[in-house]
Amino acid sequence: MNARLNLVMTAVERLSEKLVRGALRVSFKGSTQFPLPLPLLRKTMDAGAFLFWTRSDCSVEHRQLGNVSVALLTPKNGPAHKTLLLMHGGAFFAGSLRTHMAMASELAVRCEAQVVLVDYRLAPEHTYPAATNDGLAVYAALMDQYIDPATTFLVGDSAGGGMVLHMAQQLRDQGVELPAGLILISPFVDLTLSSHSIQTRRRDDPMLSEAPLRRGGDAYRGELDAADPRVSPVFGDLTGLPRMLIQCGSDEILLDDTLLLESRAKAAGVMVHCTIYPRMWHNFQMFNALIGAADKALYEVAEFVRD
Repeated sequence: MNARLNLVMTAVERLSEKLVRGALRVSFKGSTQFPLPLPLLRKTMDAGAFLFWTRSDCSVEHRQLGNVSVALLTPKNGPAHKTLLLMHGGAFFAGSLRTHMAMASELAVRCEAQVVLVDYRLAPEHTYPAATNDGLAVYAALMDQYIDPATTFLVGDSAGGGMVLHMAQQLRDQGVELPAGLILISPFVDLTLSSHSIQTRRRDDPMLSEAPLRRGGDAYRGELDAADPRVSPVFGDLTGLPRMLIQCGSDEILLDDTLLLESRAKAAGVMVHCTIYPRMWHNFQMFNALIGAADKALYEVAEFVRD
């Protein structure tokens, strides 16, 4: 009986994966192929935020921290022992509090943490270092409120992962007390887009393609070279950084970004835990309501935070 139930559940999960893949190819990946102005494309992508539901057992408060707009999410039914500063993804030109509120609420409840979701400035209206300066201003404001760095984590998905990595490098260089860890979800840390997986996984990844990454990366870096460590932090100095959790899907075009970051961080003496989830795509964690692997990945984040 249990074996039969497991087979049914596996079949249902595979069907869910297939349906989500198909929907993403038509909607998200398809829309980013059109040469629309980035602000207009941002609005198109933001319109899909209604598909992601914020947890009802999580409270949301909008406020200013360090003169930056943030959403503060806390679990309703338990204590918040940790603080997560979350920089959302969106290829530097898209993403918002709306698109990432649902994932932020999942992290708040699962990690028993207050999650500070940062509404940073976007390209092309604002180039580097506007976004990372916003993140650093929020971190400084949290420290001014006597939030303990030893219970604080920097979290970022996609482009937000690259920003979080660079923010940690800046904090280290400035002699500021570092957070307890970095959580990097499908991180976009190499704006040169020269890695093999950009091409070898282009058909496998149903969510992401090279075009929006290149357009967003070029808009974000401004006059800086794509290989400059300030915008491609994987090429920067990684010594002395906090421990890292890196998650990635085996089918995503940024797979090599993750593998390069893991290799360089370990060589620099950083404690790294890296998980590659089979058959998963870019930012699959956002689909935890439908995909079992996404649910498992979010629990892995919670274990990393509570460790």
